[in-house]
Amino acid sequence: MRNIKLTIEYDGSAFSGWQIQPSARTVQGEIERAVTKLTGSAVRVTGAGRTDAGVHAAGQAANFHTESDHSAATIKRALNNILPSDILIRDTREVPLSFHSRYDAKYKTYNYIFITKKTALWRRSYLQVREGLDIDAMSRALSRIKGKKDFASFASSSGVKTTECRIISAELKRRDPLLIISLTADRFLYNMVRTIAGTVLEAGRGKDYDIDGIIAARDRSRAGPNLPPYALYLIEVGYDLPG
Repeated sequence: MRNIKLTIEYDGSAFSGWQIQPSARTVQGEIERAVTKLTGSAVRVTGAGRTDAGVHAAGQAANFHTESDHSAATIKRALNNILPSDILIRDTREVPLSFHSRYDAKYKTYNYIFITKKTALWRRSYLQVREGLDIDAMSRALSRIKGKKDFASFASSSGVKTTECRIISAELKRRDPLLIISLTADRFLYNMVRTIAGTVLEAGRGKDYDIDGIIAARDRSRAGPNLPPYALYLIEVGYDLPG
């Protein structure tokens, strides 16, 4: 038995998210079908995390166990020939049998991307916003969320054991005409990134948010809106702590 780790890129526009669902097209489902076709055996592909419908990935991680003797390079090449064009296997490598793409992950990085000009071409890849946002106010709001805190106010669901997360880095990057909120954390709650992005955007539009007060309140109604999924990207899943 061998354990193969995948690094995956996908355009989430036409998927009902990562996780397999009955009668729905999902990323996990497409990859499992491709691996089964390649190896001749039914395979369960385990992802590092679930992305929602419409969310994209540049660096999703997953793994599967197989008795196939195909090399990692052959698996990559073959899967990319089988998979649809909106999924790309960027890397394959053999890892210890004990490796688990979800439980061994130390951090994830997500980017939420705005575009500050009118566009017909990229309107379903980035969230279009007007120019003239208060960049300093957005940066100040982001600076208040860094660290180990309770992020219940930024989560759409509380059905987890703990709502505490450690945000390792929180940056606002300008790549005109793009404006990128980049967050790295040890874990993220459901819709947490999209709600943080909505709160930071509203701060840039002039809303005077008390971020420390929002966090302390543990009340979802205190934070900003949950922005659309199509401008959210899973950039990286890390297995060694950064820095």
